[in-house]
This record gives sequence, structure tokens and C-alpha cells, in this order.
Amino acid sequence: MRQVQFYGAISLDGYLATPQHDLQWLFDTAGGDEANTNQFLKQVDTTIMGRKTYEVTKKTMGNELLFPDKMNYVLSRTHEGQTGDATYVNQSPVDLVRHLQTLSGSNIWIVGGGQVVTDLVAENLIDEWWIQVASVLLGKGIRLFPEGNYMTRLDLMEVVRYDQLAELHFKRKLG
Repeated sequence: MRQVQFYGAISLDGYLATPQHDLQWLFDTAGGDEANTNQFLKQVDTTIMGRKTYEVTKKTMGNELLFPDKMNYVLSRTHEGQTGDATYVNQSPVDLVRHLQTLSGSNIWIVGGGQVVTDLVAENLIDEWWIQVASVLLGKGIRLFPEGNYMTRLDLMEVVRYDQLAELHFKRKLG
């Protein structure tokens, strides 16, 4: 079965982005260019993200096509249909993941966090995590893990240092 994986970076105090969805703090953190992003991307063929994450990522990339070799799904309550590089879907992340797991393909990357991650963790649907922790405190912003009802125990598989980023690799604890 296709694995569902989270891959992303947070500040030391647990934020994905500033309140304005800015990621400059991450780009200013030494080591990001050393991370295993390219290796990770080779083993996924599908991405799932929220609309805000999609819009911020597109803006950050200068409106280039987003992951053109992947099937990109954007969760949205207000948009539906195709763009040049993504499919907007108006359904829960849980329903979308469960549907995609019935189809053939490679692994599924959960891009971004917040409510998408919270919903998937609550249903125990994320198999692996790669979280890069940057040596910066933001004080406020958009959390990877908002409050929710999702206590979950993971197995720590590996810790790798990329200059000022510490990458933590976890797997869902089975049984």
C-alpha cells in the first residue's frame, strides 16, 4: 500500500510559517540546501496540501509549475477543478488519502501542516515523518500541530544534522 509521508520544516518553537505565511526565516537558515529533499521527492508521486500552502508555495517559487512530475491535490472549500499543475478538491484530507491509497502509485507527500495534518494524525494515516527543525524561534505563526485530539506515539528512526537544521525521521508506531 502507498505510504503517506509528511516532509517539512518548522521553527524550534513549532511553527511552519509566520502569521503572514512567510517562510523567509527558513530560507535564511543555513543547511536547507544540504537536506535530503531531492532524495525524498524521488519516492513520492502525489502531493496533498491546503489551499494556503499551495498559494504561498507558488508565490515563493515565482509562480512556476509546482512539482510538475507529481499529481498535486489542493484541498479547498472554495475552489474546484484543475489548474496548470494541481487539482482542487473539496473533500476532507482523510477521505482523499483513503481514496488515493486504493489506487496504484508511489508514496503520498503531505505538504504543509495545520488542519490537514491534524485530521490525518487523528485517523492514524501518516506513516512516516521527516521534520527539519530550524534553529530559530518565531514566537507566533502557523503551527505544524494545532490543538487537537490526536495523541500518537512514533518511533524515532534517525536524526541528521544539516548545518543549522536538525532532521528528525519518525515512523508510525505499529501495534
